[in-house]
Amino acid sequence: MFAGPAMRAFLIVLGLAYPVLVYWGHGSLPPTTFILAALLLIALRYVLAPAGPLHLSHPTVLIVGGALLALSLVDQSLASLAYPSLISFAFASVFGLSLRYPPSLIERFARARNPDLPDAAKAYCANVTLLWTVWLIANGVIAAALAFSHKMELWLLWTSLLNYLVSGGLFGGEWLFRRIRHMPT
Repeated sequence: MFAGPAMRAFLIVLGLAYPVLVYWGHGSLPPTTFILAALLLIALRYVLAPAGPLHLSHPTVLIVGGALLALSLVDQSLASLAYPSLISFAFASVFGLSLRYPPSLIERFARARNPDLPDAAKAYCANVTLLWTVWLIANGVIAAALAFSHKMELWLLWTSLLNYLVSGGLFGGEWLFRRIRHMPT
C-alpha cells in the first residue's frame, strides 16, 4: 500500500510530536502507552513503505519494530524513549546502504532534478550521503544516551529541537556550499 502526501505528512507530524507527547505524559501514563504509540507509527511506516521519500525498506522497519519490542521486554521506561534514536538509526542505514549499493541516496535525489550528473557530482553526492550517514548515527547515539540517562528535559530538548536545528544547519550549509562551489547538483 502506498501513502499519499497527506498521509506521509501526518506520519511526519506524529513522529515529530512523539517526544513532546512522551514528555507531557511521562509520569502520568504508563510507558506501554508510548511503546504502543511508537509501534503504531512503525507499523504505519511498514504498511506505507516504500511510499516515503527515503524509501525505508520493509526489513529496516521490521528491525526497528523488533528492536523496540525487545527493549520493551527489558526496560519499558527506556523503550518509551527509544523511538527517536531507532528512527535515526534506520535512516542512517538507508543512507549508508546506498553507499554500498550505489547510486547514493543523495545522488538519487540529485538525479530527480538533473538526470545527467557529471562524475564529480556523483562523488560529491556520495560524500554528502556519507556525511548524513555519520550525522544520523551520531544523532541516534546522542538520543539513546539521553534516553539511558532518563534526563527527560535534555532528552526532549535534543529529540524535539536541537537535532532538527543541527539537521537544518547541515542541510542549509550543504546547499550554500553547493551554490558557492557551483556544484551541478
